[in-house]
Amino acid sequence: MNLWLIAWRNLMRRKLRSFLTIMSIVIGVASTFAVIAAVDSAEKAFPVYLKSAFGKADFNLNGSEAYFSEDVYKKVEKLDQTESIAILKKNTKLNMKVDGISSVQKRVDLSGYSALDTPVTDFKVIKGKLTAGGAVITDRTAKVWKKDVGDTISFDTDKGTQRIKIKAIVKYTVELMGPSSWSMANYHPWSVAVPLTVVQDWYGLSGKIQNIQVKAINGASIEQLEQELDRFVKQVDRVYMQPVIIDFDAQFKTLDSFFLALYIAGFLGIALSAFIIFNSLYVSMKERKNEFAVLKTIGYTPSQIQWMVMFEVILLSIIGTAAGLLIGYGLGLGLKSLIFMIYGIHNDSGMVLAKGAILSLLAGLFVPVIASLHPIRQAGRVSVIEVLKENRAASYKAKKWLGIIGILLIASGFFIKSLLLVVPLMIGITLMFPYLYKLFDFLLRTIYKMLFGFTGEMATRNLNRNIGRTSMTSVILCLGIAMIVLMSSLNSALLQTYERIIYSSYGGNLDIMFHHIEKEDLGKLKNTEGVADVTTYSLQAVVWDHQDKKRQLPVFGVGEEWIDRFPLFTNTGKSPGELIKNLDKDEVILDKISYGVWGGKIGETIALQTLEGAKPFKVAAVVDTMKNSGYGAFMKEENFKEYFGVKYERNALVLKSENVSPLQLRENIFAQFGERIESMFGPEDWVSVIGATYTGSFSIINGLIILSIIVSGIGITNTLLISIMERIREIAMMRAVGVTRRQIIGMILLEGFGIGLAATVIGTLFGILLIYITSTFLEVNSLTFDFRVSWLILLFTSLFGIVVSLVSSFTPASRAAKTKLSEALRYE
Repeated sequence: MNLWLIAWRNLMRRKLRSFLTIMSIVIGVASTFAVIAAVDSAEKAFPVYLKSAFGKADFNLNGSEAYFSEDVYKKVEKLDQTESIAILKKNTKLNMKVDGISSVQKRVDLSGYSALDTPVTDFKVIKGKLTAGGAVITDRTAKVWKKDVGDTISFDTDKGTQRIKIKAIVKYTVELMGPSSWSMANYHPWSVAVPLTVVQDWYGLSGKIQNIQVKAINGASIEQLEQELDRFVKQVDRVYMQPVIIDFDAQFKTLDSFFLALYIAGFLGIALSAFIIFNSLYVSMKERKNEFAVLKTIGYTPSQIQWMVMFEVILLSIIGTAAGLLIGYGLGLGLKSLIFMIYGIHNDSGMVLAKGAILSLLAGLFVPVIASLHPIRQAGRVSVIEVLKENRAASYKAKKWLGIIGILLIASGFFIKSLLLVVPLMIGITLMFPYLYKLFDFLLRTIYKMLFGFTGEMATRNLNRNIGRTSMTSVILCLGIAMIVLMSSLNSALLQTYERIIYSSYGGNLDIMFHHIEKEDLGKLKNTEGVADVTTYSLQAVVWDHQDKKRQLPVFGVGEEWIDRFPLFTNTGKSPGELIKNLDKDEVILDKISYGVWGGKIGETIALQTLEGAKPFKVAAVVDTMKNSGYGAFMKEENFKEYFGVKYERNALVLKSENVSPLQLRENIFAQFGERIESMFGPEDWVSVIGATYTGSFSIINGLIILSIIVSGIGITNTLLISIMERIREIAMMRAVGVTRRQIIGMILLEGFGIGLAATVIGTLFGILLIYITSTFLEVNSLTFDFRVSWLILLFTSLFGIVVSLVSSFTPASRAAKTKLSEALRYE
């Protein structure tokens, strides 16, 4: 006896049902594999990317003035076992005729390097040579500008138009970060690298530089180099040293929650496919009772019957898992690309497949088997005597103890302060669902009878026949609906919270960064059309030690006389001006994120690196801000300059007049200062960036949940097909007594609609419960959100659930309507 051949033949007896069951396994395995592989790839690639992008050098030497002497670099070059480069940056404007492009979109960051082909720059050449003495641009910039190696590019400088040939095109890199299109150039300048002498000559800064980057080579000790550079800068006037620090926690502090949500959404697919397999097999075992009884009469043992069915399940699992792994690999590649795009990661590393392949393989093979154990057990217990009797279908009786466990699991969600609360809540709602469905069915029966008459009454009667099967099908869709309601509402709520905090703590309508601000610049800014008020502030990335690891803390130097007009933070107690005014010389204010990272309490001290070494500062208060992604500290500007030695300012905050738009304000200011401006960023830009990141993240999660809902649609189709197969003689009799095909189709569609409506209503209520619970604990970047329900989200989600149920019902309804009376009346 070839069990594989028998299994294949049995599956082919119900081709559509087998196909739909396989598809549910395929989707479950594919989503599981894709999520694990994409998350593992991201977790491996992100630190490597950050190190390669921001950590090429080990130390930076900067000046307290805008420029310092190139002689300092010549001395640093002589240090043993080091590689170093000197850098001088200026802002310029591209001299290129492009239709419809404004001056703002032609801004260029021009970086002069003492050498372009060193381990510190580490440019990856695509075409040309770095040592040829010309300009270097990225492949992204070359594509937008439509330029190639050997082409000439022109810039407007203080000495008129300057021209230089492109000598190399390199892969996109942080040092030469630029926009991806002309439209994005409204918000970010282009970047071009040239030899240091070119910038010095074009701007009359012979012998001047602004930064030195130093890297230890040949296995040199980082600690020894730090000590050597520390001794060196103490002998040089107006130059200080800072280590290059890659703070992974600060860069990607939201990823853990995002990845957890991805895992939940990905595993939802395989969990729902288990429901479908259980439901299909459970019904199939009842449908094949006569067959099993006949097998027993000719000598088959219960275990042989059980193994025969088990081979069917294993065959389904093998086919579904194999196809799921192939599709999951492609889905994983796309998912990884989306994650990298959303978080601005440019990395060509491959996929990490091992863990994802193993776990999804095990899930694809064992979850269907586990889900089939109870139906297979029932197959072996078929009684020949009972089958010979004419029995009605046994009514479904929900076990009360399962409902009690469901209530307890739902209640436990109120005490779990993590997104993992979704797991016990989903199990709880599954156990409670038969009772909820019965209550809903009672209401549905009245509504259907009033609206649809005979067709509606028949539909509710059919749904009630096998309420256990129907409720299990409905709960599959219910869980998907609940997750979409939760994730969509979280996205909306967090964006609204971000927007409120950003606009209240950005410091005005525009933040402009210059290379450095001259004394007369403030007056020019105030006299620019559309500017209502302006101020400048200081900013420095300060090093501090935390848990045996160096971190960087952006510290803002602010003035008590202007901080209330240009609020950089908010506080529920005192105004920003009062907080700054009451600060002592050795006190700082932390924002919520840095306060949480620090882990101390108000009144305790935090050690920051100053010109005189590490110094303790008392934490006087904690505030809300979205400046620098909500991570920083604040102190009086006069104390800031004394401790950190930065004697020039680069940033200006601008308030606009009511009659000017944000974009017009930028154009007016750029017309006044031109290429001297390095960047201009407003609160609406930051809202847009945050919105794109979080909307993209939640879109990925919702996309995976939609895959799960497709699985639930398969479940509805499967259930209705089984129901029609059981009632084929009844449907034939209805046709024989005059019921039209249209009425049959309407009856089946109403059954599917009833399943979907119950799932949508209960799933929506369950989703609202999830929103409420998560609003009590969930923080993203130390921001919480208030419990709020978006009726627009509920409307679209409800419509989507109902559409899925109706679409899933169409094939069964069509098949029922095409039933031939002669064949149906002979059906056993």
